[in-house]
Amino acid sequence: MASSDPSDQDITPLWQYVAVTDYRPPAVTVEHTVSTGLSAFWQHFRTKEPPPETPFKTEEELQSIPGILLEQIAPAPDGQRAALALDEALTAWLDSVQMDQPVVLVLHPPYGMHGNILKAWAGLHEWRVLPPPTIGQIFRRETDWIMSGPADLTSWVLPNLERCYLRHAHGLTLVRRLLDQACSGALGRGVIGCDSWAWAFLRQAWSGATPPLLILQSFDQHHLARWFQSFASESGISDLIFRQADNGDYVLPPPTGIQNGSANISDFLQQLAAYSRGIPGIAHAIWRASLRTAPDESPKDAKTAKESTYQPTTLWVTPWRRLKRPAPTTDLLRQHAFILHALLLHNGLPAEWLSQLLPSSCQPGPATLYRLKSAGLIKQQRDGFWQISPLGYPAIRLFLKSEGYLMDDL
Repeated sequence: MASSDPSDQDITPLWQYVAVTDYRPPAVTVEHTVSTGLSAFWQHFRTKEPPPETPFKTEEELQSIPGILLEQIAPAPDGQRAALALDEALTAWLDSVQMDQPVVLVLHPPYGMHGNILKAWAGLHEWRVLPPPTIGQIFRRETDWIMSGPADLTSWVLPNLERCYLRHAHGLTLVRRLLDQACSGALGRGVIGCDSWAWAFLRQAWSGATPPLLILQSFDQHHLARWFQSFASESGISDLIFRQADNGDYVLPPPTGIQNGSANISDFLQQLAAYSRGIPGIAHAIWRASLRTAPDESPKDAKTAKESTYQPTTLWVTPWRRLKRPAPTTDLLRQHAFILHALLLHNGLPAEWLSQLLPSSCQPGPATLYRLKSAGLIKQQRDGFWQISPLGYPAIRLFLKSEGYLMDDL
């Protein structure tokens, strides 16, 4: 059973920015899984305890949570609280009158929510948010794109540096010039957000001195419990509890009326923290996918969900061993590794530009992309960008590392 009362879980701030050297992803208890490949990876994340003979709730008794209710109890994070943590981490830099460090770089792993967080931070200080250049501007090497907005560029935020380059002979001039100007102080003071995989590439493609780096600390199971509980507490639904469907163990801390010593605590969040590498956006996506409700305990449709004053008090969490996660074969990953790696290095790309960055032998036709989508490894955004899926990322990352691909440090 997972511990229900860790002595330090309320001491560490929920949102905390640290130096990259202090970043600590949640530990996988079986250390050799990192070095023994995908089979060991999947084996570790299979629950070792046998399922109970008589589950609290069978799969047939449960259903997906209606969309409106799901948005109440597990809404998309807005980045405001993380922005306050970033503000605290940047206090000394903001107060400094020296310009020897005009730029700070804030790294986030995939689904680390850096775009929303940096935009929220810019709003706190009324700093100008710089939109990324278009792909056409990148290829045309229009290095003056940054000056196309208002003339005042003394205090600015660029949330998505990964949108300023392409891994192509003609796709690096603009970003190199941007980093040169920014780090020289020619553009005033700026905060740059960047995906960790893109930065792993750019730090090799750009010869300048690396600016100060910050990273949002990973979430262990206690951080996840506090985070998910905060959503539930702010949902407007009273006495909402979360229990594992097969055995009734509490996934989030039980109500105060139940003594912790007498309540069984699920290890679901421990598994989730390790599998997601403590990345908030990935853990959040899996959490939403795991939630279920009994038909007679929830609104029947969207209209009822809006009008009903009754809400269920218990939500059921799919056991980890039954949770549907991508399980790609090594052959599938190896066959399309170039595509997956390119998507990670750019934090997503539209299909037509993805083709421009890959050798002719790896061209991603529609059938290939939809095959990877069917395997749960990638997804298509509304803007047409293809991106690694949150549930597929852990397996893809492990495979690329085992094959010696360029990796991020997170």
